[in-house]
Amino acid sequence: MDINIWIVSYLIIFMLHNLEEIITIEKWRLKTYPRIAHKIPSFIRKELESNKITTVQFAVVVFVLSVVVSGGLIYTSVFEQYFIFLGVCLFFAANIFTHPLQSLYLRCYTPGVITSLLLVIPYYSLFFYHFYDTEMFSFGTMIGAIIVIACLAPIFILSHKIGEKWK
Repeated sequence: MDINIWIVSYLIIFMLHNLEEIITIEKWRLKTYPRIAHKIPSFIRKELESNKITTVQFAVVVFVLSVVVSGGLIYTSVFEQYFIFLGVCLFFAANIFTHPLQSLYLRCYTPGVITSLLLVIPYYSLFFYHFYDTEMFSFGTMIGAIIVIACLAPIFILSHKIGEKWK
């Protein structure tokens, strides 16, 4: 399969996953969170209660990240710098597995779990197998991906700071 199809597929799945979270996060926080808050470790509960993110704030975070990631993936496609795509995938992969684990631990729906299970995890499984199975996987690609991850971390934090201004 052509790498550009993987990239476009990633963008579509990334957007669908984030839309599920945007649509459900505020209602989940109001209806489900009070019922299950006692199950959440205190240090996480303290953070969640001090940072009550709204749907609009979360949408702003997603928008900022989407603009940066989309720009990086366009650059990836045009200049065939596939380490950028691998770095983006690895950066967001850590988040994806938390959704099903949270749902199992809390024994309830958590925002993002449906698209994680039905779209994102199957996509990542196929993509990482394909990427590993081709000549695109190398030591240099991994080093480049680590640099991309290091660059995305402050952008992620900045997107949350921008989102906080939209109360």
